[in-house]
Amino acid sequence: MKITSKIASTILLFTTVFFKSCEKKREALGADNEIRVLCSDLDKDKIKKSLSYIFNDTIYTPQAEPYYYLKFTEPETYKDLMRQNNLIIAAINQDDGNSGLQLIKKLLPEKQILGNGSNDLIFFGRDINAFNQTLMIINAHSEDELRASIKEKTDWIRKQYQDQFLLRQERFLFKDNRNDKIEKEIKDDHGIDIKIPWGWEIILNSSDSNFVWIGREYPFQWISISWTKGLLAEDEVSVGSYMWEWPKKYYGTIKFNDYKFHTRKKKFKNHIAWRAEGVWETVNKDEAKGGPFRSYLFYNEINNLTYHLNMIVFNPGKDKSIYIRQMDMILKTLKVSK
Repeated sequence: MKITSKIASTILLFTTVFFKSCEKKREALGADNEIRVLCSDLDKDKIKKSLSYIFNDTIYTPQAEPYYYLKFTEPETYKDLMRQNNLIIAAINQDDGNSGLQLIKKLLPEKQILGNGSNDLIFFGRDINAFNQTLMIINAHSEDELRASIKEKTDWIRKQYQDQFLLRQERFLFKDNRNDKIEKEIKDDHGIDIKIPWGWEIILNSSDSNFVWIGREYPFQWISISWTKGLLAEDEVSVGSYMWEWPKKYYGTIKFNDYKFHTRKKKFKNHIAWRAEGVWETVNKDEAKGGPFRSYLFYNEINNLTYHLNMIVFNPGKDKSIYIRQMDMILKTLKVSK
């Protein structure tokens, strides 16, 4: 998304003002899929509606589960929460009694508070009160004004939070936390480079069936890679059919459910891939297990192979979307030799 020079200068000024006031900073706190929102009860419903328009990505587990949880708190808690990983401070009602507005007045320079035009409603900065932190300030004069500003910047804002998630998760998953033994085994056997965090184990490594299956417990997670000679599927119907039958062939114990099952084209690194998402379930109804899955199917012209990458998670009653996103990051470290 194109960002105007006015927005860029606003972001830079916001960052500079805060940076000068924060000499000693620690690592930001909080879960990477949680966003703390500080606003008054006066504005809560309107702010929630606007932010839900931005952070609307969900995964079905089978219940709809958001990528980000918005947790609302009174502005008076700012000192306790100022080091949160993802922090938003917002106000719409410009009444002096609005505690959210009062907090914003303490944080922003006067000329930014009095700014006019939609470009001045949203201010964004990184590493403000802590390292690896995103802090966004929303200072609107009406809900319509805020909605117009958000519509203009939605894609850009989403990217900032996605980049933040990837930055923090990459450090958590891979920095000084790799299973070098398994990585070497997979590379030696199949010419596949992939970063594997500590705690994962090989469930099946089959050269005969061109299939690698790794897993982790607590919560229960699977990642599988299979490959077949030639171009297997080009259109959505053949892709969907192949993916639908895939778990029965390779896992045997599970299948995909037609609830929310869908496929669409998606870029996977430098490949145009088909991505399928939905819900898996056990073949044996007596076990009654299930959860979300995601798959990628793409053709590599260099070695004339079609790859299918699959991930599933089982974590009943608890968060699952963050593990799907983590496994997605693991699979996107994949490199195949010629």
